[in-house]
Amino acid sequence: MFDMSRLFSYKKDEINITYRIFGIKFSRKNMELTNSSIKIQDGYDLTALRNAKELIVCFIPNIKMMTGGIQSIYSICKYSREICPQAQCLIATVPGKYTYSYNPYFKNEEKIYRFEQIIKNAKNVEKLTLHIPEYYADKFYKALKKDEIKFLKGIKDLHINILNQNIELMPEPQKLKGLYKLTDNVTQTIGHHRYATQEVCDKWQMPAHFLSVHIDISGYKTYPFEEKEKIIVLSPDEAPYKKAVVEKLKKELTDFKLITVQNMTFDEYMDLIARAYFTITFGEGFDGYFNQPQTVGGLGMAVYDSAFFPDESWLELKNVYKSPAEMENNIVNDIKELSANKELYYSLISKMKEKLSTLYGEDLFKRNLEKFYKKELAL
Repeated sequence: MFDMSRLFSYKKDEINITYRIFGIKFSRKNMELTNSSIKIQDGYDLTALRNAKELIVCFIPNIKMMTGGIQSIYSICKYSREICPQAQCLIATVPGKYTYSYNPYFKNEEKIYRFEQIIKNAKNVEKLTLHIPEYYADKFYKALKKDEIKFLKGIKDLHINILNQNIELMPEPQKLKGLYKLTDNVTQTIGHHRYATQEVCDKWQMPAHFLSVHIDISGYKTYPFEEKEKIIVLSPDEAPYKKAVVEKLKKELTDFKLITVQNMTFDEYMDLIARAYFTITFGEGFDGYFNQPQTVGGLGMAVYDSAFFPDESWLELKNVYKSPAEMENNIVNDIKELSANKELYYSLISKMKEKLSTLYGEDLFKRNLEKFYKKELAL
């Protein structure tokens, strides 16, 4: 039977149907587990919700999973509470028949609500902000029930914000017309520098604001260079060049162990990338598998993707390859050189940290979120 405390796996059994889209693994619960979660949700103390005049709702998928995007949404909720103490800030699963009350895949203390539960109890709300993930933005209006549409249209100050964290998942403009049936106040916040541009703003014909992303992964153990294990971590993503790269690693780096991220909790994953010398992403490139290892003294490696990397200056780093062919040709020699040279290894990590600190620092994220709530939108 599938262990619900695990992640990064996909299979079908009597408990879950878990599958993958765009390199992200989803685990859908059956209705028996959803009904158990509803009982837990119905036990929440809803006094604050019922009395709230201002409400901020951050939507997450109604499929329990762990991704960087999900963790970032949790951060939005957390810091929204600090910035807007007068508002009730909640996390809710998107409208639909599936829900859950808690996500155990990473450290958090958030209670998860279902949207219909919020609608039925938030009778005093005059100002409502909805943060909707980009992949669901074109589905939101169609998923609403008549009473939910009536409720939203009755809000004096309704603001719908699309969390554009992955430009490839952002629906085309014509598919977002349903949102404007609820309010004219529709915006988007951008997660990556690369597409925080006027062109993106113009294409979707809605105000845009660069928000960045933030995931709190402080507190995880690091290992000295001398205590690291000869491990190369592989992301579970599929890519046309993955097979060739992996086969070359197996053939020419026989003293290294290759471990694909699967069937592990987030804590286990963080410990793994800390113990390993290298983590290779086969996803979008500028993702958690590339950025997170440096926080625990590891090194991510990726192929450059102009859709996600902030700019071409990242190609100056030895662990970023301009093409799949360059990765295949050079990665073995680079791993040999870096794993044998402590000074070079940590120098590259320092360069990574310096570049990332200007993009994804906690203070920057909080400042940008504060500007969003002050309606000081800027790219």
